[in-house]
Amino acid sequence: MDRRHFLHTSTGIVATAAAWGEAKAAELHHPGKVKSVIFYYCKGGPSQAHTFDKPKHVSDPELYPWNFSRCGQSGLEISDLFPNLQYHADDLCVIRSGYGAVASHNEAGIHMFTGASEARASLGAWMLHGLGTGNPNLPGHVLLTGRVDGDKWAKSDGSVHGGARSVGAGALPPSLQAQLVNNLEEPIANLDSPFSAAGQTQWLTRLGAFNSEFTRRHPYVPALRARHEAFLTAQRMQSAAPEAFNLANETSDPAMRKLYGLDPQETRSTGTKLLLARRLVQRGVRFILVPSVGVPGGRGDWDTHTPSQTAEAIPKLTLACDRPLAGLITDLKQRGLLDQTLIVWGGEMGRGGPGHMNHNGSAFTWWMAGGGVRPGFAYGATDEQGFTAVENPVHVRDLHATILWMCGLDYRKLTHNGIGFDTTCKVAKGIIG
Repeated sequence: MDRRHFLHTSTGIVATAAAWGEAKAAELHHPGKVKSVIFYYCKGGPSQAHTFDKPKHVSDPELYPWNFSRCGQSGLEISDLFPNLQYHADDLCVIRSGYGAVASHNEAGIHMFTGASEARASLGAWMLHGLGTGNPNLPGHVLLTGRVDGDKWAKSDGSVHGGARSVGAGALPPSLQAQLVNNLEEPIANLDSPFSAAGQTQWLTRLGAFNSEFTRRHPYVPALRARHEAFLTAQRMQSAAPEAFNLANETSDPAMRKLYGLDPQETRSTGTKLLLARRLVQRGVRFILVPSVGVPGGRGDWDTHTPSQTAEAIPKLTLACDRPLAGLITDLKQRGLLDQTLIVWGGEMGRGGPGHMNHNGSAFTWWMAGGGVRPGFAYGATDEQGFTAVENPVHVRDLHATILWMCGLDYRKLTHNGIGFDTTCKVAKGIIG
């Protein structure tokens, strides 16, 4: 069988091709706690003044109808829209001085995950490149979207502004880009091969010989190597992935269903994805990106511009993620995994300026939990209006550098074929516990 016929008939393998790092032991630049990151991405840019950065002055009560409460022993101020996360105030490190987004959502989404507006390597790709895979049988970098069967509430699966460019590998090996999972009933499509196990191994061996000869004559075509690595990983996944993505045992437990909010319509899909993210973290997956689902009303995401959009959409968006995220923190803590797992919450921009709800790249908020961050702590501050980061500003690229630093990776030493991470950034060491 020649290569063309092999590729034509082996669709079960080809369809799984995506993202996994080299199977190597991590060579850390310094001691680091973080082995995995779960990033809950708030598509559209959440208003910091409605979530985790209490406004200093409220000039328009119609636009700011919700109160903040001091929570936990730390007294961290959190919006009452997050009653479950308020109980975890002493686990959260809130960065109130983020900045660096660009004005349009598409470019801002790319910027949020690559630190640039053009096609550069994403944060997940750099992390996987630096640490190597934690499990050669599973993708190391996952974009986890989708809705569960029976979810009649969410209006969309969730996506990332910027699409594939936001989760790509840039100039790093193509195998480091994100594996898309958008069907929670069949997370890895076409996983079954038309070949027997022995036949599949035989043809993969022969394909490798074909590819090696081609690579010898054309050494500057990395996509071919990435493609073949994906075939080999797909073969290993045929036994590992079904177990990793099978939630049946966990979702049959009433306590687990309550913890993640798997029964209410509003939290069903988000809770399922965060439960799956925890299972993937347990099995060594490095970076899992979970975008917020679309909700009924407003624009469906965090892009709220008017009082009516704000009043309609934000309570639904916070409802969708509050219990599942609180459940994820509890679950990781109970399993002894929170110290090595970093949870990140945030969007690609904030809100501010005239009307208070315009796109704002000069001030926005993220929070983190686990991974050795300073718990029960608010870092940085905005000006009196809440529109500009003025105290300990943290650029998007600084956030990336800080996350990599907590993984034990010095961003200044990360390179591939002479291309390195942006060295103009700095580590926000004030948030590290």
